[in-house]
Amino acid sequence: MVTCNGSPYKDAKIKIYELDTLHDDELARTFSNADGKFRLGGSQSELGGISTQLNIYHKCEMPFYKRVLPMCYYKATFPIPTRYVKSGSVSEPYNVQTIELSLHAKGYDCINRRR
Repeated sequence: MVTCNGSPYKDAKIKIYELDTLHDDELARTFSNADGKFRLGGSQSELGGISTQLNIYHKCEMPFYKRVLPMCYYKATFPIPTRYVKSGSVSEPYNVQTIELSLHAKGYDCINRRR
């Protein structure tokens, strides 16, 4: 679940990436619902282990003059623990609990378009 100042945050873009040396691969994407909840899963076929991260793109606490410009979003990044990254089907889902977007470092992403 994602929240902004304690309230559910709707329409955050959420992506899972597999981290590579040259180019990170997007494995899956979704948006948070009206309750701030989301469900996401991805798969990748690669030799050796993979490192993954969850990126959340949002406008929580973004000043109004920046919110009206549709091209830039804050980006919050969270590594996914390796115990949830497995070959084959995952036996146990990774529950991120509640992510309060106002408490996380805010990097800008102006390349990642809304949809």
